[in-house]
Amino acid sequence: MKKYINVALVVGILLFIYSFINFSLNQLWDWVSTVSLVLGLLIGGIALYYRFQMRQKKLNLRFVKYGANAVLSTVIVLGILVLLAFITNRHHARKDLTKSGLFSLAEQTKSILNGLNKDVHIYAFYKKSDELLAKDLLDEYAFRSKFVKYEFVDPNEKPQIARRYNVTQYNTLIVESGIKRETVTDFNESNLTNAIIKVTREMDKVIYFIQGHGERSIEGDQPQAYTKAVEGIKAENYVVKTINLAEERKIPADCSVLVTVSPQSDFFPFELDSIKKYIDNAGKFLALIDPQTNSNLISFLSQYKINIGDNIVVDASGVGQFFGMGPEIPLVSKYEDHEIFKEFNIMTFYPRARSVETATEGMEGFSVKSLIKTTANSWGETDYMQRQVEFNPDKDLRGPVSLAVVSSKLISGSKKAQVMVIGDSDFAINAYIRNSGNYDLFLNIINWLAEEEDMITIRPKEIDDRRVTLTQKDSKIIFYLSVITLPLLVVITGVVVYLKRR
Repeated sequence: MKKYINVALVVGILLFIYSFINFSLNQLWDWVSTVSLVLGLLIGGIALYYRFQMRQKKLNLRFVKYGANAVLSTVIVLGILVLLAFITNRHHARKDLTKSGLFSLAEQTKSILNGLNKDVHIYAFYKKSDELLAKDLLDEYAFRSKFVKYEFVDPNEKPQIARRYNVTQYNTLIVESGIKRETVTDFNESNLTNAIIKVTREMDKVIYFIQGHGERSIEGDQPQAYTKAVEGIKAENYVVKTINLAEERKIPADCSVLVTVSPQSDFFPFELDSIKKYIDNAGKFLALIDPQTNSNLISFLSQYKINIGDNIVVDASGVGQFFGMGPEIPLVSKYEDHEIFKEFNIMTFYPRARSVETATEGMEGFSVKSLIKTTANSWGETDYMQRQVEFNPDKDLRGPVSLAVVSSKLISGSKKAQVMVIGDSDFAINAYIRNSGNYDLFLNIINWLAEEEDMITIRPKEIDDRRVTLTQKDSKIIFYLSVITLPLLVVITGVVVYLKRR
């Protein structure tokens, strides 16, 4: 009899709950809800009545004993939970379980956070309902560095703080360190990391691009321009300027890296003298020289043990076809052992490149190293004016062919003079820089020459919007299953087990 009463009680409760769930899902009180409500109240009421009749007896010693055991067990469990909370508050770990590592910080960001030595405070101006996505990423920053602190501010609740920082829109971050302040309106890892670099960097470094010899433009949206490359440099928190050596006659003292991109005409002798003085004073010079250009800069660079070949590199492997081009587009997937390629394993390609080899003759003290080489299925074609090209072992340069060389000399202490030459400038033009790993490679080169080694890595990934669209009914079903049904099943199971043991 007792067994049937318990079953009837459970059935009555379930029918009663189902009547309201059905109404919530359909937004209509139909006959199903009415019948289940009436049956639930009737069956449950009868079961409660008979159960009450059977339970009219005094508590005995055995009941007290089991009750005391239950209380003691509860106290022990709560004590364990408190102890675990205490331990995890001081020693905790984070694991990103998203498919693409959405909330895992890039190595560049981790390196910068690990190197912080000053406090960075972040004010996040968000509505309460929009804080969740931002909080996940901000938690990761605060977890990685004790110097990073953040605070959410609702402009409606604290308008005085919004006015103090001149915040006029939601989803805005203010990054502060000392007297420096940066505003982030497009919140992602890349922008936040760059803002932290800006407010913690002691001095902005300047990258100068030489103009006046037919070099590629760093402005405009033409496919052959360097606009996207320059935008990438600025995003790494450098200042970019142009310089005409014929007018300036000297390299500014604040120049961190001097760059010339595909010069088409000769330099004046005094311009080369200015570049030489800059290099001798621990300067950093980057030259990107395209095929079929033969300015006096080539002979100038030879004194740094760099031999620039008069050829076009041909790749017979056929990989250029994947990019809609012919064999004059060598693809590189393996790189030399160097800081520039730290954790860099992305392919890069070089449309119309010339060989750049190391040489033995040149100024004393300079050591040279080849950085980028093509595959063995390539060669340096010297007779490139012909319609049909083929490898000629008597005249052509056998592969693998070197495409980039760096020449370095220790000046004093840790200061170094560095000259880097790449036999192609097309790989970083607007038309190609965003393909494969060209963008990351170009910025890694700039960062290494500017002595910002902690910036050498793959750029932080952007946050993708991977939301799941649910109807109102779908969301309610999930709510009832996860928040009500599953916990209720656990409670019912516990009650049934308890009653059986009684």
